[in-house]
Amino acid sequence: MTTPAHSTRTTNLEGAARAAVAGGVPLALLIALDVPQYAAFAVFAGFTAIFGATEPYRQRAVTTGVAGAMQVACMAAGIAVALLGAPLWMQAVGLVVVIVVAVGTLTALRAIPAQPIFPVFAFVVSALVPVRPSDLPLAATVILCAVAWAWLVAMSGAAFRLVLHPHAPHRFRPLADSKHRSLAVLRTSALWETVALNVVGALVAGALAEALPGLGHPYWAVIAVVSTLPALRQRHTVSRAVQRVVGTVGGTVIAVGILLLEPSAWWIVVIAVVGQFGAEVFVARNYAVCLLFLTPLALAVSWLSVPESPTLLALDRIGQTLLGALVSVALLVVGRAVERRRGRPLGATSSIRTV
Repeated sequence: MTTPAHSTRTTNLEGAARAAVAGGVPLALLIALDVPQYAAFAVFAGFTAIFGATEPYRQRAVTTGVAGAMQVACMAAGIAVALLGAPLWMQAVGLVVVIVVAVGTLTALRAIPAQPIFPVFAFVVSALVPVRPSDLPLAATVILCAVAWAWLVAMSGAAFRLVLHPHAPHRFRPLADSKHRSLAVLRTSALWETVALNVVGALVAGALAEALPGLGHPYWAVIAVVSTLPALRQRHTVSRAVQRVVGTVGGTVIAVGILLLEPSAWWIVVIAVVGQFGAEVFVARNYAVCLLFLTPLALAVSWLSVPESPTLLALDRIGQTLLGALVSVALLVVGRAVERRRGRPLGATSSIRTV
């Protein structure tokens, strides 16, 4: 009797379910406890479960644990900046530190995703969430418990495999081989080129976003840059920036249509769960389709934490994403010119295997 072939569809659904549960359960609990202002922290903590999704469980425990600790540190740093009044220079310094640490850590772990989007997202939003010193104990509890929950969800597949794999092995995706990790990558010029690309892109996009009149939420321009710039073993393509804009515009239209109906907090939970699930299903297939799910999630949770006009929220989201994409493409043009001049790609060396 032959074993049915394992499908890509099953792979996506398995990881997507974990991501949705990791973020959805803490969010639902916050709504039940009537503290929706902490919703963003729960969502950022839930992103912990995304890291190391295909790794063997012993290695995944380390990857997810380190990623979770990084999310906690970034949220804590953001909250500290918020308590100090969130001065622009402090946000900029914090952003640079987060990018350096995140790129170095994720590259050394050889983690997927390798871009620093989730640590940066956690920092920049936390730096703008209105918090008071009296809120710190509850905020810390939410963050730590949500990250711990996400780690447990990420590791839950080990128990399911132990019980169910012998009976239906084709229902579980094959795990990847263990990755060879080395801190030697931290001493390569390729890593620091990748760091520099992200730092320059983020600061330029942030500065332009702050300077442009009529647009709020400048951190969305920063996020657009760090999510489209390449990781160490990747090449920068215009298509990813284009997909970022197309997916964001489509997702924003969907989000505005939903938010204009003034959904209850429980509907926001549903949107967040469906959004996270759909984003993980499509992220490896089509980035634009992924953003049709991820953008409503981001806007709905933002609206839940700090209610504001859906129309203005949409204009900011589209405008800042377009700005970030343009900065990313500009860096691509400059980077390609540098590559042609020196004869090798940015962010890659002969001693590092590319994928």
